[in-house]
Amino acid sequence: MKTLKDTGLLHGFNTLVKWFLAITLGVMSSLAFYQVVMRYVFNNASHWSEELVIFLFIWCSFVAAAIGIREHIHIGVDVFQKLLPKKLIPLTEILVNLGIMVFSGYLVHYGWIVVQITRKQYSPALRIPMSWVYLSVPVMGLMLLLYCSLEVVSAWKRFSEGGGV
Repeated sequence: MKTLKDTGLLHGFNTLVKWFLAITLGVMSSLAFYQVVMRYVFNNASHWSEELVIFLFIWCSFVAAAIGIREHIHIGVDVFQKLLPKKLIPLTEILVNLGIMVFSGYLVHYGWIVVQITRKQYSPALRIPMSWVYLSVPVMGLMLLLYCSLEVVSAWKRFSEGGGV
């Protein structure tokens, strides 16, 4: 039986997110190079590029943090897990992911409030609504909710089948 984790829809979403991150990093690198050249070669600093690099970095950081949950690449303290019997390891994974889901719910809720508050506030150089920048917080929260819920289901299946890791 295919799980939601294995479906083409989720795989497509993950691929899209990874492409977003790759393109964002490429644009950030190009803009940073442009900014350095303009500042130190032509003695003409570009404020809009600096601001855009910062905004892209914010989005990239938050989206990459959510992908880190999906790919299991975040640093973790597994000392306590190693002390437990293998059958209980999925339970600790469930508890950790439920804790992250609670935090993610707060990110979505309060992040959306901040997005609504900043709709009419504009960035100094680019003159774009700051709500676009702050939207990265609830988007990350939603992605964390999705990925953690998939991890909870997966860990629950392992636990109910009696397996460990």
